[in-house]
Amino acid sequence: MATGEITEGSSSSPELPKIFSFQSLEGITNNFSRIFCKDPFGPVYKGTLPDTDKEIAVKKLEQSAEIPPEDFENKVQSVYEIKHENIVELIGFCNQTLQITTERLLCYDFDPNESLQQHLFGPKATDGSNSADPSTNWDTCFKIVKGVCQGLLYLHKLEDPITHMDLNLNNIWLDRAMVPKIANLGLSRIFSEDRIKYYKEESPYMAPEYLNSTGMSVSIDIYSLGVMMIQITTREENNDNLDKASRIYIKDIRKRWTAEHIASVYSSLDSECLHQVHTCIKTGLECMQIDQKNRPSIDVIVDRLNTI
Repeated sequence: MATGEITEGSSSSPELPKIFSFQSLEGITNNFSRIFCKDPFGPVYKGTLPDTDKEIAVKKLEQSAEIPPEDFENKVQSVYEIKHENIVELIGFCNQTLQITTERLLCYDFDPNESLQQHLFGPKATDGSNSADPSTNWDTCFKIVKGVCQGLLYLHKLEDPITHMDLNLNNIWLDRAMVPKIANLGLSRIFSEDRIKYYKEESPYMAPEYLNSTGMSVSIDIYSLGVMMIQITTREENNDNLDKASRIYIKDIRKRWTAEHIASVYSSLDSECLHQVHTCIKTGLECMQIDQKNRPSIDVIVDRLNTI
């Protein structure tokens, strides 16, 4: 597509994503200064559409990424068609060549309040703005876990299943009602497998078998989901990706987080809520099993959480 044809918010069809010029996105993000979060694939900025004052999120993809230009728009289209309550909705993109560089950005119809990482381990969580007693907001945390699982169930049960490949607390965005939405969907389609491995080789969320083999499978997402479930429930971060360290982490969680310890940490919860906590930890550990064949599928996880 020629650069001169790119116009702010243009679309040749109501079923196609909007095409934004780089200059328009530069303007609505205040020269890319309104940063929300960042990861190895690129930073995310907040933007305000001029005509409606609607807040959106704009992800500026890393320039060094080897994204085949002829495939980019088709891959964006495949992500654009995905609509679910617990998935951040893509509304448009930019694919514009400026001199010798090509700027590629993804635009999401979402005004994120905070990421789950910020909610659990950010300044508000550590300075006491969020209660230090996890019992006080367990109901919200459990709803977040269930919402993430519902979004992942949708992705894994599509006719052409999508493996997210980068599930982590930073990629779970919370709206002002604390509804969780899976963000950065489609990276597994836009980026090459080698590029994803390069970016994620130090991530504690990445399943050990993926770093040592080829091919993507939904079990990789299940492992990442397990790490998140443990972090949400225990409020303890796992920052080491080494296989041996992961085994030690799993063993330590299993040893320390007994029924007695759960009752002590979540001292004000009733027996039903304590059962929810225990189930989340148990399920998270199952998801993190080294042998991927032993990990539960997402529909089994959803059924288990819904029947508590």
